[in-house]
Amino acid sequence: MLNFFARRARRVYRFFVPKPRCCICGGTRFNRGAKGRLSATGKLPHCRSCKSLERHRIFRKILLQLRPERFGAWRCLQFSRDPTVRPEWFASFEVSIYGKANSLDLQKIDRPDESYDVIICNHVLEHVADYRAALRELRRVLSPRGFLLLSFPDPYRLQRTEDWGHPDPEQHHHYRVFGRDVEPVIAAEMRDCQMVRMVARDDVTGTVDMAYVITRNAKLAERARRNGGR
Repeated sequence: MLNFFARRARRVYRFFVPKPRCCICGGTRFNRGAKGRLSATGKLPHCRSCKSLERHRIFRKILLQLRPERFGAWRCLQFSRDPTVRPEWFASFEVSIYGKANSLDLQKIDRPDESYDVIICNHVLEHVADYRAALRELRRVLSPRGFLLLSFPDPYRLQRTEDWGHPDPEQHHHYRVFGRDVEPVIAAEMRDCQMVRMVARDDVTGTVDMAYVITRNAKLAERARRNGGR
């Protein structure tokens, strides 16, 4: 009898409590991540439909606050393909994938000045030997009207950067893990840009993460701040 009521209670709960949905594709089915990983909150992080992880959904929510309907005439460059952005948001879309024919060296980007209005660089900078040179190059190819969305592990939780000086195979071949102390370095290397720290929560796992919106466009920076950025 107890099992009967427990099953009924579970069915009622599932009926009245909606399943969490992926904000990228609307999917409701999720798996473990790589090597059986769960999110920091103990939830299944990997969307079975669009393959997004918690950070991709968080970055999508941040971008939605910047109103992508305004990007229609803009040129976008994404380093390392992920589902954070939709290519159809932009007039042109280019992706750089490490080791492929379309790969660009982040430390010396083979493009003219101000080539792009939007640059997406998520979880790439920690793989680069000279990240300061990469920051200067990102600023160089970014147009004054646009913005760079920059993220990496793990300044939301860490205060101090730990740099090993080489790609550590025990740390996903990262050169470093960034702390919040990287912010003055970004400001120095991306001179005359405003940097807005934006935080969002993943609806699926409850995980909180952050990304930086970096721009020379004062109105865009103000829009980011009005939507919770700091």
